[in-house]
Amino acid sequence: MSGHRHKDLLNAPIVPTLTSMTIPTIFGIVAILMFNLVDTYFIGLIGARELAAVSFTFPVSNVLMNISMGIGIGTAIHIASRIGRGDLTEARRTAAHALTLAVTIAIPIGIIGNLTLDPLFQLLGANHQTIDLIRDYMTLWYGGFFLLVIPMVGNSVLRATGDTRTPSIIMAIAGLVNGILDPLLIFGIGPFPELGIRGAAIATVVSWCFAAAALLIVLVRQRKLMTFADILGPKGEHWMSILRVAIPATTTNLMTPLAAAVLTAMAARYGHHAVAGFGVGTRIEALALVMIIAMSSALTPFVGQNFGANNSQRIREAIRKALTFAFVWELGIAALLYLAGDWVASVFSEEQDTHQAIVWYLLLVPVSYGFQSLVILSCSSLNALQRPLFGTLISVLRLFALTIPLAWLGAWWFDYRGLFAGIALANILAGIGTLVWLSYRLPKLSQRKTSI
Repeated sequence: MSGHRHKDLLNAPIVPTLTSMTIPTIFGIVAILMFNLVDTYFIGLIGARELAAVSFTFPVSNVLMNISMGIGIGTAIHIASRIGRGDLTEARRTAAHALTLAVTIAIPIGIIGNLTLDPLFQLLGANHQTIDLIRDYMTLWYGGFFLLVIPMVGNSVLRATGDTRTPSIIMAIAGLVNGILDPLLIFGIGPFPELGIRGAAIATVVSWCFAAAALLIVLVRQRKLMTFADILGPKGEHWMSILRVAIPATTTNLMTPLAAAVLTAMAARYGHHAVAGFGVGTRIEALALVMIIAMSSALTPFVGQNFGANNSQRIREAIRKALTFAFVWELGIAALLYLAGDWVASVFSEEQDTHQAIVWYLLLVPVSYGFQSLVILSCSSLNALQRPLFGTLISVLRLFALTIPLAWLGAWWFDYRGLFAGIALANILAGIGTLVWLSYRLPKLSQRKTSI
């Protein structure tokens, strides 16, 4: 982990540095999103029963991926802090122990997942028509889960050094491998057997295997970011340090799908068109916020390294510039969706009521994306400043003290349109409140007082 192997996050100009880290991350995020999208597309070509079966797996796979992401966040923050302090030996040990922690957690999860597969998915609503197909898919998915956590955490190690390009390339190639193998194994093209939904699972696990092998080669042989001797060393202290950030970060990540489930149930009271409008709107929202998610991934190691080096002024300047850009960017996205809302709705549905619900979502909610981006970036910055519980508290307050109550009140007064308006108002209030609080607390939070 020599100096020329990672970006100079401690001295290089802030805006060009964050820009050069954010842009590759966008492609990496899109590549990760494509995994499920490609699987869903090809499985949908088999039939409706298979598509329903794989749809049941999404909540479970999302939870497990969020656990991996939480460990990755904890890893990136502690490695970045150690690099900032100039303790590269400790950074290497943290990287090695983070991977062993991830695999140690993933293997039992995979075993327990397979042992509880039938009752879990029956609880989620799967019936005898889909449970066999779910078993065909998830048995392999659970078995290969430990392969997924290696690139998820390994990518975080690279990002902690300022390298966002290599993780994006690896995940893009892994996505390509998955996309090539999917039709070959699902439909039995050429010499390959026709395996149906099981073929999709095999393609996914093989692509994870490629990504894991590529990350280990880069980390151990090319970048010297860890050694096998480091992996065998004492791990307890590093595991606890990573988990102190990983557990709150994972909790924060899980708040959004949990709140979305509640809001979907609220929308269902007004008919399938309201649910469809909310569902389409949230998927468009995921695309609209890709830039912000990428920026948060870049901001985390930047703030983490400077926190380790005690560069509090540089931290405050970076966060201020990131928040300003994010707010202006999302205002532009909101304007674009406002102008194109009717066209976007027509792409997803020709049914009049559903079309109208999508239009209302795109009219009301995107205006709050700028405020929502303030919350997202503030939470990632608080993680990097070793204050993850503050980020968790902000997310809980935004979703459960503001979004759900205001959406319920709005729906009570103005049906599903009020629900959408309540979501927007909650984002606006949360963004303003977070900005005011952060402006007051950031000078103190950005100063490292104790050894971490």
